Amino acid sequence: METPAEAQRPCAIYLLPTAPTQADLEIGYVTRGAQIVACNAARALAVGTHEAEHGLADRVTKAVKAAR
Repeated sequence: METPAEAQRPCAIYLLPTAPTQADLEIGYVTRGAQIVACNAARALAVGTHEAEHGLADRVTKAVKAAR
C-alpha cells in the first residue's frame, strides 16, 4: 500500500499580511476554516491508509501461521 500524495503534503495555513484590513481578517477566517477541514481530511486519509496497511500485514501473518 502506498500513502496517498494528499496525506504526504504539509497543511497550508493562511497568514495575514503585515497590515491586515477587516477584509483580510474575514478572508483569513474563512480560508483557515477551509484549510482545517482539508488538513483533517488528509490526516484521516493517512490514518486510514496506515490502519489498512497494518490490517493487511496482520491478515498475511495469520495466513502464513495457519498454513504451517
